[in-house]
Formats: sequence, C-alpha cells, structure tokens
Amino acid sequence: MSWRPATVPGIMLAVVLALLPGTALHAWQFGTVVLMQTAWCVLFAWLVEAGSLRLRGLPLRRGLADLSWLVSGWLMARALPVMVPVWMMLLAMVVALGIVKHGSGGLGRNRLNPVMAGLGVIAVCFYQLLYPAPSLLAPWTRELDLAEVLAQQLMLAPRLQMDALSSATPLATGLLDEAAHYLSWIGYLAGGVLLAAIRVIRLEIPLAMMASSTLLCMLAGHSFVEGLHSLTLGGYLFAAFFIATDPVTSPDSRLGRVLFGVLIGAVTEMVREFGLYADGLCFAILTANLLVPQLDRLARRLRPPTRRWQRA
Repeated sequence: MSWRPATVPGIMLAVVLALLPGTALHAWQFGTVVLMQTAWCVLFAWLVEAGSLRLRGLPLRRGLADLSWLVSGWLMARALPVMVPVWMMLLAMVVALGIVKHGSGGLGRNRLNPVMAGLGVIAVCFYQLLYPAPSLLAPWTRELDLAEVLAQQLMLAPRLQMDALSSATPLATGLLDEAAHYLSWIGYLAGGVLLAAIRVIRLEIPLAMMASSTLLCMLAGHSFVEGLHSLTLGGYLFAAFFIATDPVTSPDSRLGRVLFGVLIGAVTEMVREFGLYADGLCFAILTANLLVPQLDRLARRLRPPTRRWQRA
C-alpha cells in the first residue's frame, strides 16, 4: 500500500505540512519576521499566479486549484534572506512564477527551479541591500516586534544599522566543531524524511548532496565532525529536501539523481569555501538544473547493460 498523495493538490499540501516543523523552529529562533515574510510571499505568489493565468487566458479556478503557487510562496519565504522589503519579495515571485514557470509554459515545463531563479536575481542584483544574516548566538531579528518588522518591510522606517555575523561565518572561523545553534534544520530534516516515507520525494539527491559536501569540506581541511556540522548551516537541509528534489527540474534516472546531488553538493561547498556569497546553494541548484539532460545521458552511459539469459 502506498501512502503517496494521488493528486497534485494533495502532493502540494503534503509538502506544506512537511515544511511546518522547520518553519515553526525558524520563527521561534528568529522571530516574527519569519511569519510575516511567509505571509507576504504566499500572498504575492497567489497574485502573480492569478495574474499570469489571466494573461495566458487560462481559467483561474483550475490553475489556482493545484496549489503549486502556495508551495512556491512558502519556499520563497524561507529561501530569501530575512528582512528583505516587500518589493524584493514581489520581484522574486514575478521572476519565479511569472517568468520562469509561466514563461516556460506552466507547471511541469520549466527548466530552472522557479524559487532558486527568483532568489538568484535578488542575490545578484541587490546583494548590497540585503541585511547580514542574524547571528546564531544572538539573533537580532527576534527582538523586533510586528510593527518594527512591517516598518522595515514596507520601508517606512530608516534602515537598521548593525554589524551581524552571517550564518556561514563558522566555515571561515574554524568554529564548525561547536554545537550548532541553528535549529530549523531539525524540522526540515524531519519533514524531508516524511516526504520520502510517503514517496513524494526520493532520497538519492539529498543523500548525494550531503555526502559530496561533507567529503569536500574534509578535503578543504575540516574534520569529519565539522563537515557534518556544515550541513546544518544556512538552508542546506531545507534546500536538499525541498528544493533540489523538485521532480520537474531534476533527472529522471536514479543514477542521474545521484550525479545531480553530487554536483549540487560540490558547487555549494566550493562557493562556501572560496566564493563571495555566504552560501552557494542557489547557484549550485541552478547550475545543476541546466545540466539535467547531460546528467541523464551520462547516467545512461554509465549504467551497466542488462543481461538477458536465454534457455539453451
């Protein structure tokens, strides 16, 4: 008996339910801004999806009923840095759903992961306008009340002045062997395992990502414990289970998915160690998305031929 949801809306609702534990832990650690950002992104996802359907002359009720916009909005809220203004959230959703998804023909036809494409535009074009990630030891966002969060998101108050550490700082300061203070990875790991158990996702990609990143982290001079700790930093496990496993933008074959995960893990670790950005997940996933056809072809070549035994 399979517990896999039988419909697209059922699958989308399962993904949202699996996101709840990680989102709750993220909000408990970093404050009201997490919930507000989620609300804004879901609202903008609904508006952009409805507008795109209208422009394409498609029925709104049927298009909105698949709930893919809800998952995209929820994922975008977690993928974006905290404290981005509402116009950045809207722009990210326009890129994700209006351009990448509907510009490619709609659900199931996009080559790039829409959420990562929207995040990539924000990261590249507006890097200097983003707040530094809150320190794991003293998250400053937790001290902001609802009014202060809204004032910053709507740009009704002066920009906050602070000097906070990024979530990837331990990679550069040799603190990977300390206990992880970032908590939401526990919830996203549990949610990812749940999705795997009900066969909404397959584990080849996240397992290959984690193995690849850990190995490269060790080759870069860190210990095995530090390599495992690096998996709890940033949004690594969130992306591994909820972004990279998107069936539309990942390989069809099992070996292809393994190669896909290895590539994402390797690029992520290289950006973390040597790149400008605190985390390379966005660029790693988009790079792997573009190479999906090549990875599937390589997987077919590497797969051992099937031997057919005939009776004498």
